[in-house]
Amino acid sequence: MAAAESDREVPSALCSEFLDFSAKDTALKWLQVNELPKEVYQHLARYVPKIYCLGPNLNPQSEDLLAQLLLQAPLEWYLCGEDPSTGLAKLEQSNQPSQLCGHVFKVGEPTYSCRECAADPTCVLCMQCFLGSVHKEHRYRMTTSGGGGFCDCGDTEAWKKGPYCQKHEPNISDVSQEDPLAHLSADMIARTYNIFSIVLKYAVDMLTWEKEDELPPGLEPPERGDTYYCMLFNDEVHTYEQVIYTLQKAVNCTQKEAVSFATTVDRDGRKSVRYGDFQFCEQAKSVIVRNTSRQSKPLRVQVMHSSVVAHQCFALKALAWLGHIISYSDALRRILCQVGLQKGPEGENSSLVDTLMLCDSKMWKGARNVYHQLFMSSLLMDLKYKKLFAIQFAKNYERLQSDFVKDDHDRSTPSRTSPCKCSPCLPWLAC
Repeated sequence: MAAAESDREVPSALCSEFLDFSAKDTALKWLQVNELPKEVYQHLARYVPKIYCLGPNLNPQSEDLLAQLLLQAPLEWYLCGEDPSTGLAKLEQSNQPSQLCGHVFKVGEPTYSCRECAADPTCVLCMQCFLGSVHKEHRYRMTTSGGGGFCDCGDTEAWKKGPYCQKHEPNISDVSQEDPLAHLSADMIARTYNIFSIVLKYAVDMLTWEKEDELPPGLEPPERGDTYYCMLFNDEVHTYEQVIYTLQKAVNCTQKEAVSFATTVDRDGRKSVRYGDFQFCEQAKSVIVRNTSRQSKPLRVQVMHSSVVAHQCFALKALAWLGHIISYSDALRRILCQVGLQKGPEGENSSLVDTLMLCDSKMWKGARNVYHQLFMSSLLMDLKYKKLFAIQFAKNYERLQSDFVKDDHDRSTPSRTSPCKCSPCLPWLAC
């Protein structure tokens, strides 16, 4: 039976467990342990499979609510050392905002480029910055964004003159070279570094994980069921019609359901088309492979254990959570940049940022989009770490270019009429 999109009830066992759960107590426990990564992983191993991917009929609203209460809230309590609503408000109040705008454009959003002052045609402003800048009196070009680019207001390298709008104009009384971490206590810095290191490594490990039936050490669930997803991935070889026809035969769904599946695969890069035990999902995989391998290579399809899919779903939420948290403080953004670019145990080019870049061609479109957004809101919003990131990108460029050429994922390369920072010289940032 095909996996249809409909609501499902939250399991009563989880509801009763939630009533006894305290994010504050969990965070206090974490503050006292010697092996924090192990404790956090045990927490994720226990709760993530109980929240995500419990069947074919998903309820994103319920999943997000439970994830906030059971997973993200303890992280925020630990990071702040107090009620997050109070701690995050304090951070925001004492924050020295960045001189870079960094607004990420949505699909169809207007962008503005000054013909007189832009360093190149991809340098653009959002509407708010444009209306508050000198460029509105110049010759300019307005286009609609294809999504994914960001506003260059405040970037002195992007403009020959007038790099700032009224909102982002530097205050001459500010100490421009002041370290944003100077506003945080040593304990706050240590806690933030601990949590960011654990969460970012967890997300990177899960999004680059290639095993379909097992999890990284420390994340195996206490109870493992025989539940799997037949996951279909997109490519640039097969047409919509081929995919729709194949899905109707493979999972016995209606044409309308098959169109919905194909649309989601094209938009997000992958979609579960069947849920059940291993044999049930393997049957669907066999039909898909057989029906799409006659004239070309077959569609990529994997039978993945539900716990693996669950952790990958939360890994995406974890990256989005990091992007949200650092919006409260430039100091938190700076710490995340440090964590991301810190060399790994393998030495050169082994940081978490390097790992994401070098594994880009192996990820599905949805995962790419999420980590690209995080890069834009962190590394590209800190002038110091933007330069360090550029150095790492240059070191990896040959490998990235080669992977880009060989990659058969659907990537939309932006045109000059839809400027953004996803230019051909940054192939890994293409959607």
